[in-house]
Amino acid sequence: MAVLLLAGSAAAQAPSAEALAVAGQVLDRQDWRALTQRCPASLMPEVQSFAYLNRNHCRTGQMQSCLAECAQSDAGACYWLAEALQEARVASPASEALFQRACQLGIVSGCTNRAAGLFNERQDDLEVQACAARTYDKACQADDPWACTMQAMHLSRGLGVKQDRQQALKVLQKSCKYGPEDPACTYGQKLKAAILNDAKSPTK
Repeated sequence: MAVLLLAGSAAAQAPSAEALAVAGQVLDRQDWRALTQRCPASLMPEVQSFAYLNRNHCRTGQMQSCLAECAQSDAGACYWLAEALQEARVASPASEALFQRACQLGIVSGCTNRAAGLFNERQDDLEVQACAARTYDKACQADDPWACTMQAMHLSRGLGVKQDRQQALKVLQKSCKYGPEDPACTYGQKLKAAILNDAKSPTK
């Protein structure tokens, strides 16, 4: 899950012409761009879509067809195209719009990823912190492991929510849904160790 974005090296391969073209078409969709202004928590539907887990066809050479399917409300196509654009190192606005559309169409991980992108863009914005915290809380209740890890991070630091280390440790119990090697779990375990270490410090 592409939640925490890290800067690439200067020698990183430039985005392909295909990826740049598709990203441009995504950004031409004013309705999709407008949707990114809303908090993902307000878009998360009651009924989740899981079909995307069994089908990822949004790879190099298939991005245009994937975009067409996303436009036809295929949640998985929107989600995996967002991932593909991130992997292609295309600037984030297009992938953020796609994650938000995937969120609206029923993929909880899309909501989690959009909340993370929003927070990465404006970490000091109190409204953004609160939006991200609400989204992670709701997505964690829907058993999205990355959301639980991110919710724990917000709880442990008091970002957009009252600081509560005990609750942070509690939600981290749901971070390893996909096993110990899953990034949500490995990051969650590091966060757990940091929380426990902070609790031992008399200055915290």
